[in-house]
Formats: sequence, structure tokens, C-alpha cells
Amino acid sequence: MKPSERGDITLEAVVGVIALFLLLGLGLAGERLLVADAAIDEAARSAARAASIAHDGRTAALTADHRARAVLADQQLTCSSLDVNVDARDFTKSLGETGYVVATVTCVVPLADLVPGIGGSRTLRSEFRSPIDRYGARS
Repeated sequence: MKPSERGDITLEAVVGVIALFLLLGLGLAGERLLVADAAIDEAARSAARAASIAHDGRTAALTADHRARAVLADQQLTCSSLDVNVDARDFTKSLGETGYVVATVTCVVPLADLVPGIGGSRTLRSEFRSPIDRYGARS
């Protein structure tokens, strides 16, 4: 081995290991965002289902908000801003008419909570529609 070639393999190994760690970090960040997005989807689905079995629009909205927050707490997802919007106007329809409750969950997730060392935030939003019982009691 020539004296001028000593240490080249060490430098290449260090660069390769650093690149590998960066790729793994990006993969982890992407996975954490997908998991957070799935939690928001589940919160919207659960909120809409819970609201659809209520007897009136006001109760539906309160139930949906409570349910969405409970799902996000179970998933240990922290939102710096959380908005649960419920469209429950179909509760005014007559018995026998098809109606739906639409729950929209919007969460601003601090990226530092998902991947330490990264700043900023990401807004995640999900909407789900659930049918109201056509012949159930309505107020």
C-alpha cells in the first residue's frame, strides 16, 4: 500500500455511515407523519360514527368533539391546534329520510413532536361521513 493511499477507506466508510443515518432519519420522519395522518383519519371516523347515533345536532357535535380528542389522546398525538367541525344539519330531516353527519378533524402537528430536532409544523386534515339512523329518535 502506498503511503498516499492510507486512510481513504476510513473516510469513505465515515461518509457512507453518515449518508445511511440520514436516509434512515428521513424514513423515520416519513413513517411518523404517516402514523400521525392515520390517527387523524381514525379520529374523524370515530367522531362521525359517535355523532351519528346522537339524537340531535348539538349533542352530535359535542359527542364528536369528545370522541376525536379521546382518539388522539389514545394515539398520543399532540396537536398545537385542534379543530373538530361537525355538520349535523341532517338531524332536522324527517324520520325515514336519509341523513348524514360529517366530521372534519384538523390538527396542526408540531414536527418536533414527531421527529426530534426538526422545527415547524404540518397541518393534517381528515373528513368522514356517517349515516344517521333513518328511523331513530330525533329531537
